Formats: sequence, structure tokens, C-alpha cells
Amino acid sequence: MKQRTGIIASLCVALLASTAPSLCARAGNADESSTLLQRVQSNVEKFVDDFGLMRYQENVEQQKLRDNEKVAYQQEFVFDSIMRMRYDEGKLKADEQRIMERTPRHVEARPLVSTYGFSTLAMVFHPYYADDFRFSQLAMDSSQDAGLTRIHFEHIAGKPTPVLYQMIGADKPLELSGDAWVDAASGDIHRIQMTLKITVDDPGIKAIRAELSYSPVTLEDETAPRFLPATATIDVETARQHWRNIHKFQDYRKYRVSINMSGATTQ
Repeated sequence: MKQRTGIIASLCVALLASTAPSLCARAGNADESSTLLQRVQSNVEKFVDDFGLMRYQENVEQQKLRDNEKVAYQQEFVFDSIMRMRYDEGKLKADEQRIMERTPRHVEARPLVSTYGFSTLAMVFHPYYADDFRFSQLAMDSSQDAGLTRIHFEHIAGKPTPVLYQMIGADKPLELSGDAWVDAASGDIHRIQMTLKITVDDPGIKAIRAELSYSPVTLEDETAPRFLPATATIDVETARQHWRNIHKFQDYRKYRVSINMSGATTQ
């Protein structure tokens, strides 16, 4: 069995599908649908290759919500982040390195949820996980995503998954399902929504949801924009509690390492 290290959702408090035809087997559209999925997978494979060479600023706002969805209390951190994604002995691995740039004036002592790694949510479409999910093309139902194609993905029970839930002393793989809105011509992902399946091992959790949006970004020395993560919103609910974390990704630049040797600088 292939070993995966991927997106990690870490819950710092003690908290813890629908079936559709295969995307490649829809009547009358098999070739077109298969080509679309391959285009998206190819883009995500390139994204994994390139994203580890970028740095970005990550603003993380941790919120505790009241029953009326108003913020009860919150705190915000700013990080200089690098997401290292690479193949190691044939295994796809990802880990996020963050240097804190700004802390809140008052560090909240009451419970909040810690989440990280959601900038790589598109890894569910990476060819490495192709056998671990079912994909199906769905009809559009929202004017918000006019002109885009919606692809549903659902984790196959018993298969590995790139999303982990970090408990005390252990990381648990999480089953997930959701939808991605993609440009059929380019294969670029514009938005992803997902729901994490709750198991009997986590009776206190009512729901875990995540949404990731993308925006075109033109990097230094490049002329064509790339669609890169812009925001990620993660909601964690129990019967009585609701937490929400909002991640904002900005200031993308290419990662460089400087080494000073005898007065010389190498980049």
C-alpha cells in the first residue's frame, strides 16, 4: 500500500456521500469527460511540482461563533509559509513550514481550532490518488460559477486519503467528498468545497467543512497568470459549538535560498 503524507487538518481542541456515475463513463460524453479529468489531474500534478518552489504570506483568523453566526471571540496570526511537496522514494509527501510574522496582542486562552495545509486541497485530483476517489461530472446549479464545470469527488472507503485529522498522539486519515468548479478549457480549478465524513470514533463532531477559492496570480518574471489558492474557510461544528478558521494566501513569490561563502552570495 502506498503511504501518503498530505493535507493535515489539526484540531487543537479535544474534539474529536453521494454516489454518482464515473466521470469517465457518462453516456455520450465518455471521451470528453475523461479528457477533462485528465486535464485537471495534469494541472494539479504541475501545481504540486511548482508550489513547493513558492513562498506566500498566510493570514489565519481563528473564530469561535455564537448560535447566530456572530463572532464570540477570535485571534489572528500572520505567517511566512512554504509548502514542501515532493516525491520521496516514490511516495508523495507534503508538509507546511511556517514562520510566524505577527501574533495577536492578546493570545486567546479559550478553545480555538488549529488548521493547516488546506492550500493543497486540490491534491485529491493528483494522479497519485486517482485510484482512491470516484469522480463524476455534475450539472451546474449556481450562477456564481457560470461558465465552469462542476466535478464531484468522493473518497473510496478503505483507500488512503490525503487529508489527516491530528489527534493526541496519532494522525487519522479522513474520508471526504465534495465538488470542484473547473474551467473545462484550461483545467484550472476555481473553487473547491468538501465535507469530511464523521465516524463513530468522533461522536462529538457534527460536521467538518472546507471551501477553497483560487485567484489568478502573476509571479515575478512570468507573463501568464496561475490560478493559486486565495482563501480557505474551514468550519468545525459539534452539537453546541461552532468554530471557523479563515486562511488568506497572498504575496506569492518564488522561493530562493541564499548562501554566503567567503563574501560570495549564491541563490
